[in-house]
Formats: sequence, C-alpha cells, structure tokens
Amino acid sequence: TKRPGGKKNASKELVRKLKQAKQPREVSRLLEVDQGIVDVFVVSAAVSQLRRFGKPHEVLAVFERAKASGVEPNVVVYNALISACEKGGQLEKALELFDELR
Repeated sequence: TKRPGGKKNASKELVRKLKQAKQPREVSRLLEVDQGIVDVFVVSAAVSQLRRFGKPHEVLAVFERAKASGVEPNVVVYNALISACEKGGQLEKALELFDELR
C-alpha cells in the first residue's frame, strides 16, 4: 500500500540528496536510481547542482528530460539553465532560453 504523500516525500528526499551531491556523476546516478524527474523541485535541484559543477550539456539534458516527462520548468530552473549556458560559453543557447522564458 502507498502512504499518503509518498511521491511528495520521495521528491523531498531526492532533492535533499541532489543538493548534497559532490560530483556530476552523483547527480546523474541519483536521477537514474530514483526513476528520474519527479517534479519541478527535483529538476531545479539537479540543474542547480550541475550548473555549480560547470556542466552545461548535462544541465540541458536534464531540462530536456524534464520537459519530455511533462514537468513544466519554472523561473528558478530557467535562471539556472541560462547561468549554466553563460558560464559554459553557450551564449546563443542562453539567449534562446531567455526568449523561451518570456
């Protein structure tokens, strides 16, 4: 039987683990082990961590997976995406995302 709030609790736990990740491959492993993208909070945590690690390609991959899973990115996710692209020298993609946000 499922407990009430089970998905919500799983999301909170995954966000906590993502925020503690020390390496990009840890973020990827967590997303694979926990069946990937659960909600916008998980996406935000994963994107933010990968941005900190300077991994714009991985950030964009998580973003695309989220959209494909039906998760609607919020302004926090877009800000992290734009920042990752800017830091990774992908200015055209950063501008494209900024236009998408508007």
